[in-house]
Amino acid sequence: MYRSATSTLSLRLLICSILLDVFVMVPLLVLVSPWLLYKVIAEGRGVGDLRERIGLWQISLPVRPRIWIHAASVGEVHAARPLVAELMARHPGKEFLLTTMTTGAREMAKKLLPEVEVRLLPIDLGHFMFTMIRKMRPSILILVELEYWPQMLLACKAYSIPVTVVNGRISDAGLKKWKTWNSVLGWMAQVPDLVLARSEEDADRFIQIGTPVEKVQVTGNLKYDFGSLSIPGRRFNPADGFVWMASCTHPGEESMALEVHRQILRENPRARLVLAPRHIERCAEIHKSVEELGWSAEDWSASGTAGKSEVLIVDQLGVLMEAYTCAEAVFVGGSLVDRGGHNFLEPVLCGCFTSHGPHIGNFRDMKTLLNPFGVVDEVADSKDLTDWVRERAISREAIRGRQKAVETVKSALGGISSATATALKPWIE
Repeated sequence: MYRSATSTLSLRLLICSILLDVFVMVPLLVLVSPWLLYKVIAEGRGVGDLRERIGLWQISLPVRPRIWIHAASVGEVHAARPLVAELMARHPGKEFLLTTMTTGAREMAKKLLPEVEVRLLPIDLGHFMFTMIRKMRPSILILVELEYWPQMLLACKAYSIPVTVVNGRISDAGLKKWKTWNSVLGWMAQVPDLVLARSEEDADRFIQIGTPVEKVQVTGNLKYDFGSLSIPGRRFNPADGFVWMASCTHPGEESMALEVHRQILRENPRARLVLAPRHIERCAEIHKSVEELGWSAEDWSASGTAGKSEVLIVDQLGVLMEAYTCAEAVFVGGSLVDRGGHNFLEPVLCGCFTSHGPHIGNFRDMKTLLNPFGVVDEVADSKDLTDWVRERAISREAIRGRQKAVETVKSALGGISSATATALKPWIE
């Protein structure tokens, strides 16, 4: 397929790829270069293997059908994990390769999916992307959520590679951008052969941006499918001091959490706060904030427990589930500042009392799903969060009864990766 595709590559697609690079991708790359340099130099973001970034992969030709899964960042890797396990069990004769956009997601994928080959996706320039795909020779591309890159889609179309979307989602902001730029971007919505959306609302949004209705199905949110997750046992000891956690926090939320903890310490001098920033490169900044309060802070990588310091900072990826088992109460960030929220099902499954702020636009369906079980609370602001944490600290023994609610949630959810794998079967086989 690949040899014939190379020799008979559609002139129209070739012209489209060249024009896209000249008038869109290269100018855009030049425009964002200062921001990228800032991320690398000032924030310590990893660039990764430069050869992989320009499509010069060192990879053998497939000896069996190669399934390509693209999960851009940490959240998508987590969502893909149960699906990959399900697909590997159903298709033992296939080879699986996963690409990510960020180095953090790559390292997490290597840890969570050691049996899968993991690479960085090249920069979306025509030569880089076409070169990589000719080397990889996938039988299918499975995109997690909404990760449309124009040269990637053009290359797949040129080489007749089916493109599918799983856990498809379009946020409120994303829908506005698509509608604004639909005259330019609309063609990309028509490329996928199958879109498996998280919800009816997401399915409708894919149709709104131009995906043919017959290509769209609803299979559910893979982040709810915890069947393949390893959920550690709780580490609750009433003799220890009260431990609460602020996870997936963004700038502004750490200062709120520290203020809440300052007030909690007045009544509970042995209380401990576990802080897990969404981006671990901000850990040094958070250390400084803790020290300015006259407190001590430990890193998770050094202790792995709540320790003896007032604050424990989670400075590693892939350990959130373990960290949750140390906490009795968890506030999930990205929600007191307007960042759309983060996954609050995970702390629930770990047996924690769980709360979030009002800004959960990206997780409204999760909220709707969990509402009947009464396992997640909403706090309006830092004062409300203080009252919520204080109540948990006063009623510590209540954590013992939390497991019953967790088992109820588990029995009602799951099976989404199985439904997704079934829908993908015609395209994989």
